[in-house]
Amino acid sequence: MRTSTCLLLFSGAVVAKRLIIDTDMLNFDDDPLALGLANILQNWGEVELIGVMSSIHSRYAPPAFDAINTYFKHPDVPTAVQKPVNNLTQWPEYPEYGDYLTGLTYNFTEDVRDGTSTPDPVSSYRYLLSTSADSSITIAVIGFFDNMYHLMQSGPDTISPYTGAELLKSKVRELVVQANDVGFSYNTDAHNATFAEVVLNWWPGKLTFASDDVGENTVIGSRITTELDVTKNPIGYALRANIGYNQTHYVWDAVALYYAVCGLDDVFDWKYKTGGRVRLNGSAYATWETNSTGPSLQNSIEFKVPNTTFAARLENTLLWEPGQDIPRERTWCKN
Repeated sequence: MRTSTCLLLFSGAVVAKRLIIDTDMLNFDDDPLALGLANILQNWGEVELIGVMSSIHSRYAPPAFDAINTYFKHPDVPTAVQKPVNNLTQWPEYPEYGDYLTGLTYNFTEDVRDGTSTPDPVSSYRYLLSTSADSSITIAVIGFFDNMYHLMQSGPDTISPYTGAELLKSKVRELVVQANDVGFSYNTDAHNATFAEVVLNWWPGKLTFASDDVGENTVIGSRITTELDVTKNPIGYALRANIGYNQTHYVWDAVALYYAVCGLDDVFDWKYKTGGRVRLNGSAYATWETNSTGPSLQNSIEFKVPNTTFAARLENTLLWEPGQDIPRERTWCKN
């Protein structure tokens, strides 16, 4: 396993934020954009992507991850998928969104080939967390909570003498989730509500929600689907295959990923002045308990700039390709 990437800033060495992405990437447009954004921001020196986990079972998910990572010059990022794998490439209930997983697998450079050759996500999580410094990992859950739940339930093994819950508590600095802090959410209730209920009700550390309010108000795609060479750029390919030429769509997960790397930056603010705590019932319906005694570790983000301003920045960032100049003089997203 690779060691942390060190970034030289001024006269001192600063370790980049270390990130694990847990995604349900299948045939929604926002997952490949989120993964592409993480890779771009790694090339810009803002983060180190150390793992990508699939919370679904498609054999095509890991090679698709690897195709995106490889294009952005990060071919060695570990990937993992739930077992046993299946051949799913689209959600049956959303046939209007095109398949891009098989195209990423067969038309772009990658060497995973098939998800069966990747480890189990729990084992991968346990290794990555156990070999990391305390409070050094950010996890962005932009999909279902299967992997987090099973990791929580895992016990000591040959990888680590600690339980999964102990590893999460000691190694994770922040959990970022694409879900609503109030009400139902696709990522929490569409699959297995118990998994999200258990994980989020237990979570002992910093927890930040990127809700549908920010995701559904960030609409991009027209430039990505028309300006990028879809035969070479996997982000351009995935988005055009998914929504079509010169089309736009919501990008929930890409918003969550931007926050996971860049923090509030100059575009977000806290929704709750002193934070609070989320509570999910058995159906994963979320209610928010406001903290009146002082700042707490849980909160949700909201825009402090026009949503169109952020959307323009996000799409412009996603147009960046390897070999282009890094915008080092930018005033935003500089950790």
